[in-house]
Amino acid sequence: MKPKLTIMAALCAIGLSAHAQTEKGSGFLGLSLSFGTEKQKTYNSSINNFTFTPKGAYFLEDNFAVGLDLSFNLSKLRGIHYTEWNSEYGSYQDTYGAKELNFGLSPFARKYFNVKSFLKFYAQANILFQINSTKIIDDEGYLIGYDNRLKGYGASLSPGFAFFPTEKFAIEFSFPIITYFHQDYYDEYSAYNYEKKQNVKLALDNFMPSVGVSFHF
Repeated sequence: MKPKLTIMAALCAIGLSAHAQTEKGSGFLGLSLSFGTEKQKTYNSSINNFTFTPKGAYFLEDNFAVGLDLSFNLSKLRGIHYTEWNSEYGSYQDTYGAKELNFGLSPFARKYFNVKSFLKFYAQANILFQINSTKIIDDEGYLIGYDNRLKGYGASLSPGFAFFPTEKFAIEFSFPIITYFHQDYYDEYSAYNYEKKQNVKLALDNFMPSVGVSFHF
């Protein structure tokens, strides 16, 4: 009997104490990870994406925050076979994909809705500015080229849940239900050039769930 009472008391204590800190004037710092595969319409190809995103936000009103995401995205193109000239060996080399590292700046607005004292649903809208600044390397490790320029801009809408085991710490889960991206230039080595016309994508086209944590202060 005593163990049951102890467990019930602990749960009650968590429920009473874990009120999320989302009041006006507060803020949070967080980190999220996401992974997904994006199918391409041409060449029966696909792009594997892995994204690492630090973020910070400030609450202008209760349950309403504005902030900034800094995203680092690694993309791997699969299903494409092409031949590239390798200057080191003075010959053409076969390759089956390319890797890209992209950097993005993304202002966002997030609105929370209370579900429980320790659980909130939120809707987040992002505006994305993406920059490519990296080496592009094939599967064999050969350097294909450099790319340093503005890649494009876009927007997304993502629902999510934030679970607060304590007042100042949250575990988050979200996914984009709709995204738009406009590409500003053409680069023959870019993994994103294989589908230039499909700018609007729904969750089923490019499902990339995101899991993260945040510290509220």
